[in-house]
Amino acid sequence: MFPTRFFRHAINFCLTLGLWVYFTLGFLVLMFVLLIPCYLKLKTGEAVLQKLFHVHLKVFFALVDLVSPGVRLDVSEDIRNLRSSIIVCNHLSYLDPILLVSLFPRQTTIVKNTFFSVPIFGWFLRKAGYVPSSPAEMYGPAMINHLEGIKRQLAAGGNLFVFPEGTRGRRGRLAPFNKGVFSIARYCNTGLQLVLIRNTDRLFRPGAFSFATRGKFTVSMELIGSLTPDDLKNSSISASADQARTLFERKIREAKTGGDGRA
Repeated sequence: MFPTRFFRHAINFCLTLGLWVYFTLGFLVLMFVLLIPCYLKLKTGEAVLQKLFHVHLKVFFALVDLVSPGVRLDVSEDIRNLRSSIIVCNHLSYLDPILLVSLFPRQTTIVKNTFFSVPIFGWFLRKAGYVPSSPAEMYGPAMINHLEGIKRQLAAGGNLFVFPEGTRGRRGRLAPFNKGVFSIARYCNTGLQLVLIRNTDRLFRPGAFSFATRGKFTVSMELIGSLTPDDLKNSSISASADQARTLFERKIREAKTGGDGRA
């Protein structure tokens, strides 16, 4: 029993190490080898970087699928086809944002300000049009610039995805929702698409190094509802946030009691 468990963990570790090597080296190759020719061809910095991020992470998840035969990725077509949308998701794992980037060629999100301080990587985040979460960036002219940038992103067919919990949930419980994305949607006169993520925390557990490549479960993303621009206009920001959170909580409870193995 012990040797079998040891070899299983050793295989899992080696596969994970290979995935992270691709993730790191692939990023460097894409950014430093392909950025300049793509930029010269397309002439739009944000679009180029977002597309490169998308391609890199799409390949990354293809490799995850290859080395994890028991893990199934189930993303509904109505999510894959979303364009010009503000997407609100629950947050389970560090995989959540990179999974969303892998789905959409044009995307942006709100990123913790500390990542913008990382040499080189932070520069790419800014050039790709990602929005810092720093309070200093969220008021006055800086915030107006970010909001106008989001409006341009949506008008060009891109998506904004946001995790209003602001941090990863624990034990299947939702953290309180930050109301910022609801204000952004009202400013942009755009509705919200509510997407429930399941089991990314089983594939890559918080605090772990290794992927669960030997597991058998489904990682899924489901469109569970939406708030229209009129819904947002006719309710307070707090009421809209509570309405969205209540829907997420109900769907999470249903998944737990439904016995579908995905929650």
